Amino acid sequence: MEIAIGAARWVVGMALGPVTDGVLESWAASSELGANVRPLKMELLYAQGILDNARGHRDDVRSPALAQLLLELGHLAYAAADVLDELDYFRIQDDLEGAYETTDDTDDRGLVGGIVLNARHTARVVARNLRFSLSSPADAEQSERSAPVPKLTFDRVELSKKMADIVEQLKPVCAKVATILNMELLGSAIHNTKLHLPRTTTPEIIEHRLYGRDKLKGEVVDAIARDKRCNNEITVFSVVGPGGIGKTTFTQHVYNEVKEHFVPIWVCVSQIFNASKLSQGIVKQIPKCDNEEQSDSDEELIQKRLRYKQFLLVLDDMWTYHEDEWKKLLAPFKKGGTQGNIVIVTTRIPKVAKMVASKECLIRLERLDDEECMHLFQACVLDNLQSWGDHANLQSVGWDIVKKLKGSPLAVKTVGRLLRNKLTLDHWRKVLESKEWEYQISDDDIMPALKLSYNYLCFDLQQCFSYCALFPEDYEFDSNELINLWIGLGLLSNINQNKRVEDTGSDYLNDLVDQGFLEKGNKEDGQTYYVIHDLLHELAVNVSSNECLSIDGSNVRSIQIPLSVRHLSVIIDTTDVKDRRTFENFKTDLSIVGKRMKAENLRTLMLFGDHHGSFAKILSGLFGKAKSLRVLFLSGVTYNIEDIFPIFSKLVHLRYLRIKGRHIYPATTLPRYISRFYHLLVLDLQQYNSSFVSVREMRNLVKLRHFLVKDDDLHSEILEVGKLVCLQELRAFKVKKELSGFELKQLGQLLQLRGSLRIYNLESVQDINEADEAELVHMNHLDTLILEWSWGTN
Repeated sequence: MEIAIGAARWVVGMALGPVTDGVLESWAASSELGANVRPLKMELLYAQGILDNARGHRDDVRSPALAQLLLELGHLAYAAADVLDELDYFRIQDDLEGAYETTDDTDDRGLVGGIVLNARHTARVVARNLRFSLSSPADAEQSERSAPVPKLTFDRVELSKKMADIVEQLKPVCAKVATILNMELLGSAIHNTKLHLPRTTTPEIIEHRLYGRDKLKGEVVDAIARDKRCNNEITVFSVVGPGGIGKTTFTQHVYNEVKEHFVPIWVCVSQIFNASKLSQGIVKQIPKCDNEEQSDSDEELIQKRLRYKQFLLVLDDMWTYHEDEWKKLLAPFKKGGTQGNIVIVTTRIPKVAKMVASKECLIRLERLDDEECMHLFQACVLDNLQSWGDHANLQSVGWDIVKKLKGSPLAVKTVGRLLRNKLTLDHWRKVLESKEWEYQISDDDIMPALKLSYNYLCFDLQQCFSYCALFPEDYEFDSNELINLWIGLGLLSNINQNKRVEDTGSDYLNDLVDQGFLEKGNKEDGQTYYVIHDLLHELAVNVSSNECLSIDGSNVRSIQIPLSVRHLSVIIDTTDVKDRRTFENFKTDLSIVGKRMKAENLRTLMLFGDHHGSFAKILSGLFGKAKSLRVLFLSGVTYNIEDIFPIFSKLVHLRYLRIKGRHIYPATTLPRYISRFYHLLVLDLQQYNSSFVSVREMRNLVKLRHFLVKDDDLHSEILEVGKLVCLQELRAFKVKKELSGFELKQLGQLLQLRGSLRIYNLESVQDINEADEAELVHMNHLDTLILEWSWGTN
């Protein structure tokens, strides 16, 4: 339930993004939409408050009905995010229009004024384009490119209706979620009982050496030997200690050392102590006897099978004590006619331990001292080697890590196993400094904080990891590929306002590597790559199955498509088109999938492989309604993009566009509509032929952070680049005194630039004031600045 609440809270927070600073609300009010925006904002804030109130109590909430309501709340929050994001799109479009075309009275310009304004704007754009052009496949196409890109129509009535509908649907869902959460949290406050998942244990020894407990084990074995010869019918030993302290491991060693002298029985009790149910499991472990009858109850069978025999009964992981149930369970054991029988109970609840233990038979397991922890830690990271050997430089860091683990064997084993595959000083120091597993917790609840697995990653890391399910197995990606995906999906946006989202993403990527979810490698050319191994990829697929779906030739026929799917990848490799029959079968199967897919919900679409163009007609039908996309990743592009995405021009929500096209083919020309993707944050064309890229109107992409291309000169061709105030890299800038929009002062707004910047044609700078306006002295984040003059030119 913690994940469900966290997911709903994230979606609601994401939906509120456009209305957090008041800019959109002010614009909406001037556009006569304020009466729609504010109620939607208030309802979303109410939902956020409800979910915030559940933080810290999420493990206490276990209602399946609430889980369904949270899914519905998330669905409505996604719809709200779309409509507010679309509204913000038209606000940006309006701002851009106002920035380029100003009149004395824009509010009262009327129909005729609008026509004249548009005509003036068109004339200026055409004139500018006649002066400024890029290379293109054909002159005929250049003429089409030079025409102004038409704007999308703002349908105020339709957006108003959408917002009103969402508000009306949100109200009852929020009310129901609030009611159930209040009831659940009230109930948990009254009972103060934390439920845990059922647990199963066996007497089989997994840890062959018992670190730090040998002396205590010897004492308990001696005590059992003494009581075996005493006159007591049953002696009960209680082994008590917090979670992860090693109670089960300790008892396994004791059990296996003495079991040959008894009839050994091992059962795991877990949360509910039910004598009848426990007896069912117990009777199966006792050898049958001759005088059994078919009508005998489990209790009667226990009595008959143990007659005149001594037994050793382990009740592992006992959480509660009920006197009547306890007496009922032990009753048949007391009728065997023998003395010296032994019961061992393990529990983390001191009250339970005291209630069941015989006199002087309460065994408290304390935390291991640092020296014993270090022995266990060494065994885990060095595979039971007795010496640090070639890794002596890690020993002191290992000591520092061990001291942080509070003497818990479970913590030592978990962190030790995390570190053993990365025996490098840098990696160990990163783990030492990590706070992910070092939570402030009670002694009785150490397991959740120390189990470094998906279930106990922080929610933000869970989300980032889960989207790895969209990549093919064994896919090798670089750091920017993942981080840009996370940026595009909004996973990093509001986490730390004082930190760049790229830096947060880098930290998260390192955390996932440090905690074993991703592995980092180096190619022959020295480039770093990341890979997720098969089992972890399967984990990512499982944990993201409600929202993420990956389709390939192996699963296209059997794939289940939940209605909640919002992120899709389609993998088409050479085996799917190896012959006509295979090709036709895949085509048919893909067509069936298309009919079952609710494409209008999709927010991510990733196409892997080089053969998507062969399925253009089917894919066009599948993606014809996918207007909510935030992320679009196309590989193997040898086709006109609009053949597969007929609605490409209407992707108003797009944040991350990546296109890979290895083949030179005229139909791969990038559509001009890219200039009106006002929300775009990342445009990655590094593996796309730059001959088909026009950057003329990129000045409209006011939120763009990364424009990734192989050809540095494309950076220098962006008209009025100074409007891209969020841009993180600009590798080249060319001063052009003959063209407006290429003055040196354009750089004065780009104070976030990183990496290297090459400025050339500096001889075109007219005067010193223009140089001052470039603000080059304030570009503190640049690594390299190259200034070039072309001497001898006019």
